[in-house]
Amino acid sequence: MGTLAGKTAVVTGGNRGIGRGIVERFTADGARVFACGRSALAEPFIGAAKGTTYRQVDVSKAADVAALFAAAKNELGRIDVLVNNAGILIERTIAEMSEAEWDQLIDINLKGVFLCSRAAIPLMAAQGGGSIINIGSISGFFADPKAAAYCASKAGVHMLTRGVALDHGREGIRCNAVCPGWIATDMLASMIQPTPEGEAVRKLALAAHPLPRIGEPKDIASMAAWLASDDSAWVTGQYFTIDGGLTARNHVVF
Repeated sequence: MGTLAGKTAVVTGGNRGIGRGIVERFTADGARVFACGRSALAEPFIGAAKGTTYRQVDVSKAADVAALFAAAKNELGRIDVLVNNAGILIERTIAEMSEAEWDQLIDINLKGVFLCSRAAIPLMAAQGGGSIINIGSISGFFADPKAAAYCASKAGVHMLTRGVALDHGREGIRCNAVCPGWIATDMLASMIQPTPEGEAVRKLALAAHPLPRIGEPKDIASMAAWLASDDSAWVTGQYFTIDGGLTARNHVVF
């Protein structure tokens, strides 16, 4: 694994879950990080991440994003890495979902990636390059019940990743997507309640994974750290599925 010493990074959705795991891994590897999230910082970062700058930002709003990157550039001097991690889940079928809920989910999950990437690309191009890492999902490849809008947003993130890689590679900018499976975060906890039904779902999920455990934020952070490093210097426009083998099997014929 390449070191991130001397590198700088902006991480959205860095307050908890996968984003917090990435912040703490990046700083442990020597990077300076400017993190943000929609809510106030839930609890201080740990380890080398204790000194990380954190800003409350709504990535679906262009003014917030512009202020974020101006502050990050001012503090860090340059932006080598952008991790577009911010995202939400609203469990509804399309028939149940309101227009306002659709707009909120798409604005955060997909428009936020557009706004942050648009802000970062000129800064990266001016300094000779950079790495954009988008957090997609296996739900961008396979549909989940009551999650059509979420799946659509992540599929959009995947294709936006390849579009950015194609358009900006000659500026030295790489863009890749990490596509997590079931990861132990607040989002997953909201789907698997501490009830007999929730426990049954958890057992079925574990049985479906060739590596029989739920993933942890550090599993995603490890891939993000590699994509942020110079070890992945010739990697762009790719999707990296990190799911314990869940999508490797045929779930219809056992």
